Amino acid sequence: MLELSLISALGIICAWLWIHRIVQARHIREITKVLAALRSDRELPLLHIRTGSPALNELAEQVNFLRDHLLSVGKRTEQLENIQRQVMTHIAHDLRTPLTSLSGYAELLKSQQLAKGTEMEKYADIIIQKSRKLTEIIRNFFEWARLESNDMPLQFQKVDMTKKVEEAMLSFLQQFEQAGVQPILELPKERLSVWADPASIDRILHNLISNSLKYGGEGGKHGIKLWKKRGRVWVEVWDCGRGIEPEHLPFIFDRLYKGGRSGRYDGGSGLGLSITKKLIDKHQGEIFVRSVPYERTSFIFGI
Repeated sequence: MLELSLISALGIICAWLWIHRIVQARHIREITKVLAALRSDRELPLLHIRTGSPALNELAEQVNFLRDHLLSVGKRTEQLENIQRQVMTHIAHDLRTPLTSLSGYAELLKSQQLAKGTEMEKYADIIIQKSRKLTEIIRNFFEWARLESNDMPLQFQKVDMTKKVEEAMLSFLQQFEQAGVQPILELPKERLSVWADPASIDRILHNLISNSLKYGGEGGKHGIKLWKKRGRVWVEVWDCGRGIEPEHLPFIFDRLYKGGRSGRYDGGSGLGLSITKKLIDKHQGEIFVRSVPYERTSFIFGI
């Protein structure tokens, strides 16, 4: 009888230990799940754990504290980013009007029958050149701020991509000629169309061609290729210039990033490619870059 009682007691103890271990394992899995969520962008759950283990209870409390802290930091960061976007939008907007006036006065000054080669004409040309460059920088900041704040509604419609590519190439012909670059246009026999915002397509093509001409002009050739594959229309903008170092490729679309093409800084805003990426993302498209220096550097996007 005593032996039977001992066996029963041992059985109860073993069962309790087994159940306790299962419960502990479940709680540990819950904690692990929350910790995994902390490392991602998923919604962070609150732990509701009360066990007989003081150490496990303390761990759960610390995880909840960390969760609350991260949520607080995230909200504050979002508020600061919103303030930053608003400030940039206002600054860009306020600068555009006087800058337009400055450029206009410089053009007017140059038109006043200035003698060729005089100091006055040279200064007028410098003012015009610098004001145009500054206008482009401010335009980029303004557009980026609007994209960041979702204050740029897109008007989707059927867009003739063949026509858009042709027009984009034609708009740069004078610059190609001045840079001594041979333009090459590769189009399919059939005309290709996409469902997109026309202004965004113009901006994307302008940014990519301008970037390619600026950094790859010394290669002597510049091309655009258009084709369709797997339900997407693809565009490749390429050059044979200095290329992009492999270590810079992962960051080439980051905002304000100015490395990549031999690390040269030309005074630009560093926002052109970031704007391009955001516009393509808004079309549920994709973009990537390949580069072999002085052979072929390609920016390829599909919509």
